[in-house]
Amino acid sequence: MTNAKPIHSEADYDNALARVNQLMDELSGPDGQIDDENHQSRIELDSLVTLIEEYECEHHPIGIPDRTAAI
Repeated sequence: MTNAKPIHSEADYDNALARVNQLMDELSGPDGQIDDENHQSRIELDSLVTLIEEYECEHHPIGIPDRTAAI
């Protein structure tokens, strides 16, 4: 069971991002890799990233830039 909860607001989004940062710090080895894919915190991290991506697609979409912005 993970602590990942649905993201319904900007506050939830900010909390999820903070938790991802915390988990990344806790799980990263000396070479920056997260080795144990079955670790409970790794499962929570993966779940949170999925929820964050879904929230960002809906609430913070990145559109196609116009020609001027693309240059």
